[in-house]
Amino acid sequence: MDQHQRGSKCRPVSKTTTRTPTNSLVPTVDKVHECLGVDFSWNLDWIVESYPFAIHGSGSRVNPGYHLLSVDVAASSIRVRSNRCTGSRGANSTGCASCAGLGPSIAVVQGWAQESPGKKPSGRLSHKQLAKKISGLYKQLQSERLKTPSLHLNPRKYCWTLSGVFGKGLYAQIWHKNKTGYSNLKIIFGLPRLLSTAKKEGWGASKTTEQANLAIRGLYHPCNYTDLDKDLAILAYEYGGDALLHALHRSPFAFPTRFTIADLRRSSSLSITVGPVKMMDLLRNIEILFKDIPVGEEGRILHTLSQDEIAGDGRPCYLDGTDEIAGLCEHANTELDTLKMGSDLTAVHAAAKAVREGRVHVGKEFSVAAIARHSSRDYGAKPVLLMATCKQNSWQENAKILQMISTAWKLSPYGEILHGPIPAFASDGDPKRKAALYLLCMHRKVKPGDALYPHIAGLRGLNLFTSEDFATMEFDPKHSWKRIRKTFCSKEGLLANGVVVNKNLLAQWLERLSSHDWSGQSIHALLNPKDPQHVPSTVKLLTLIGDLRFLDASNFTPAEANTHRALCILGEMFEALLDPFINPNLSLSQEIIQLVKFAHLSCALYLKHGSAFMPPQLYGDLQCLVKSAIFKIAHSKVLNPSLKVFLCLLGDDVLEILFGRSRMIGGHAPNMAIDELRRRFGSALRIDEIFTRRPHLEKLAHRLSLGRSRDVDHLSPRNFIGDLTASSCDIQACYDEGVEQAVEFLKRYGYEIDFNALFSKPDFDLMRPNGGKYPGVSKEVDRSLDEDVAVPDAADSDGVGLSPAEILRFDGAATLAAETAACSAAQPHSVWMKLDTDDDRKVAHKKSILRTLMDPTLDIEHAKSHDRLLRIRCYSIGGEKWDRAASKIHDKTASDHLLKLEGLFATLVAVNKTQVALAILHCTVIKSLATHPPTYLDAAPTAELNLPDSRYEVSGQILSLVPFIDQSNTLSWAWSTKFIGFESAKAKHANSNSAALQRHLSICVNGRLALPLLTPEVMPARALLDDLAADVLPDAAEAVESTWIFSNSQLDVMKSTLLARGQQEEIRIQIPVYGPVKEGGKFPYETSLDTAINSEWIQVGIYIPLSTVHNCPEPEGWTP
Repeated sequence: MDQHQRGSKCRPVSKTTTRTPTNSLVPTVDKVHECLGVDFSWNLDWIVESYPFAIHGSGSRVNPGYHLLSVDVAASSIRVRSNRCTGSRGANSTGCASCAGLGPSIAVVQGWAQESPGKKPSGRLSHKQLAKKISGLYKQLQSERLKTPSLHLNPRKYCWTLSGVFGKGLYAQIWHKNKTGYSNLKIIFGLPRLLSTAKKEGWGASKTTEQANLAIRGLYHPCNYTDLDKDLAILAYEYGGDALLHALHRSPFAFPTRFTIADLRRSSSLSITVGPVKMMDLLRNIEILFKDIPVGEEGRILHTLSQDEIAGDGRPCYLDGTDEIAGLCEHANTELDTLKMGSDLTAVHAAAKAVREGRVHVGKEFSVAAIARHSSRDYGAKPVLLMATCKQNSWQENAKILQMISTAWKLSPYGEILHGPIPAFASDGDPKRKAALYLLCMHRKVKPGDALYPHIAGLRGLNLFTSEDFATMEFDPKHSWKRIRKTFCSKEGLLANGVVVNKNLLAQWLERLSSHDWSGQSIHALLNPKDPQHVPSTVKLLTLIGDLRFLDASNFTPAEANTHRALCILGEMFEALLDPFINPNLSLSQEIIQLVKFAHLSCALYLKHGSAFMPPQLYGDLQCLVKSAIFKIAHSKVLNPSLKVFLCLLGDDVLEILFGRSRMIGGHAPNMAIDELRRRFGSALRIDEIFTRRPHLEKLAHRLSLGRSRDVDHLSPRNFIGDLTASSCDIQACYDEGVEQAVEFLKRYGYEIDFNALFSKPDFDLMRPNGGKYPGVSKEVDRSLDEDVAVPDAADSDGVGLSPAEILRFDGAATLAAETAACSAAQPHSVWMKLDTDDDRKVAHKKSILRTLMDPTLDIEHAKSHDRLLRIRCYSIGGEKWDRAASKIHDKTASDHLLKLEGLFATLVAVNKTQVALAILHCTVIKSLATHPPTYLDAAPTAELNLPDSRYEVSGQILSLVPFIDQSNTLSWAWSTKFIGFESAKAKHANSNSAALQRHLSICVNGRLALPLLTPEVMPARALLDDLAADVLPDAAEAVESTWIFSNSQLDVMKSTLLARGQQEEIRIQIPVYGPVKEGGKFPYETSLDTAINSEWIQVGIYIPLSTVHNCPEPEGWTP
């Protein structure tokens, strides 16, 4: 089994093998498993060819539920071990009860082996099935070659084929020899359409030859374009413009002209919101986008409302349809009397003055709200709201906008009535929008009598609060994954099992994965991406953390073993989070089991470590994602149980794709004014329609791909092959299974938690593990976001005049009636305006007037190219630079003269400003200040570390040590597998940032204060139980195989050495100062009276008061 877990190859078997102990691969009894597995018969053909061995490969995505231990070819049997093997043997069996109950699983695999290969994934096929599949593909390839060999490979043969159809006269006209004697094929423009026309019209050889000659000379253009021709022409025009389409029209492909596709591109323009959001604009956009969408056989389906911002070029524009100034921010409605241009320059001058005074802003971004269908087809985002924004509005205003869109969808005859409800509001995690979503989606609890209640009532721990219409909020999973990576790469890192996991630690552990050909640069690029939005590298990093679980831990030091346990917990958790989105073979039930397992694993870690585990906002977003997935299945069961649920459509990823297409259409000018954004959205929607019909034409962005291998592109609904129908998923059973798997895994790593007891308390659930307020809207600084992202304040409502009750009671019908009455009184207008000159006949277009008067560079001399710097500016690509020299700084230094990451060192720590105590630390970071910016190292020479002008800083976690008397009656100290955490030295004024909330688990000191321990003694943890009280080291034997021990004399020598250094004032002032101990054990290290030690000890501390730093007496009452 260990060979399979490490990805090693099993010993080969031969066809002549007999069932004897010498040739049957019977596993040996290891330290963990007494269970030898159970034998099962394989009742098919020769087992070597009929058994699907690929399902047990290291890269397999199929989970049969058991491990293959051995194969007996002669007896046609296999020996297997269950994934849930208890390790014990039954009285009359070689295996445990779990292994003995694998009969149904074996039957499922036998069913796979009997299926026709068809389009089944290769990773689930046997050798016999693969051979059959390859044979079928080869025959298909041969048949395709027979159809069109001469079209591309042999021009002369192609002409002979034509001559057989139309006569040799056509061949003679097309084929000729030039002066050099080489044969060439004349270019016939639109040849497929010419031949199609010839067949349709019944042309003979002479007529076909005549038309072919005209086509060669460019005098005949066959115009019987197919739908594919028109789709390709539209794509060429939208992406490359008129110039590209003209070139393709004049090429041998003879694409249609832009006039031919004009009717296909013609569509109604979306309404742009100017001033406050209007119900009329929303209803009109909904009608334009959803009126012509047919209701398929599945009937009404679910939809998702998402909102995000896209960058603009900060330029106002004129809307000739409404005579309005567009592109100004939300404040224009209150700061300006009117946004209509009118018949004179008054309105334009007022707008320009307000912008220059800063009362109104030109929107640098555009807020877009879109509705997307939850379906396997036509699931692209359809924008129903376009408005400029300065992103200085309050979260209450944002909540009102979302409420208006939801109401408009319910009122529109082309919305919920025709297509189905909106049960989810999606976002990328923007703090202001998040506060709005919590207001809208967390104010009504699902109660008995509600349609959803029977499906979710028994899910203990699931938060049951929704909107008035039972809608939930969901945050894009890709954004959450990127925020997890940013948390890893932050200064504080991520705390798990008492271990601070940051990018320096991960770099050391990733090098141990032998299955990857690592280089220092590749690991650095993975942890310091130049493009922080690159999703594949994020997925790769999180999956590699999961691969760390399978490292051989037999030779780990105690600290390495403890760190590996923390990485195993994180790896299991991240695998449960990623698999439902990147494994297309999973069924809906398996996806929900994984997500529920993740939710409970992350809940357990958050309960133990709080925000030091991960930012509370990120924790809340991930829990919302799991909740929304479960609710989406419940909504589907209520609406139509036969509907499919696609977890890959959770979040606002479809809106991001719309943004990407609209920016790509702009080419070298990706930013745009809002009227140009409207035009590009129209083009993007047409492109989306074509790609819906012809998905093979779409080239998706590499940065959005979601595969664990290069051949898996961006996963869309059509890629998932498992059973995803809502009726196939028993929500209660899947939820219980996920909880059970999480609890079993946590028990293996020493976490004892009763989720049923925890969630039986009022106001306790997965989104509120500590009860009370939701962590998702915490005011703490979110270290998973950029530093310039502000957390909204609940009191941020100055000038808004909106209360939550007013937002929730929004009357859409009354608002629509008022807008209709005001619109009916609108006056006609002209796009021309008379200028204030002596010549009354001089007029100008309002678009030109607005562009001139709103030009921010109006006061700069026009003769100069004042925008040159704007045109040539560029930005750094981002990411930290890889220092090649840093990785080789210790190549020539002996290993025993280096302080390495994961090593130990001693230092001095001041506690409560009254004591300076010796502390033993586990090294987590080594930083060199000799470069700018600082360089993070894997190791540092001890000689350089302790120089008087040392430019090193070393960080680590303080080991919690417990005293014991060994067999020689000598006092020693053992690591209890825990780390010491402190309160802040100024608890009354402590900040609420994540560093403070980590309770100073990581200590940073100057290199002069770091004394490396190069050869610490390791002792088996079980042996300590003979010398320690049962409550002193309760988990040592079960948690780790070994731990570190230190003699008291060794600590005394290190204390004396460090105190001698501390006599220098410049060293002494660098001793870190902390408050009282918060967790982990006793500090300073001391003994206490304990009868289990069989001796009486008075309190002795390996520390000295600050007042006696220069005088270092031995602690009173202590005799080594």
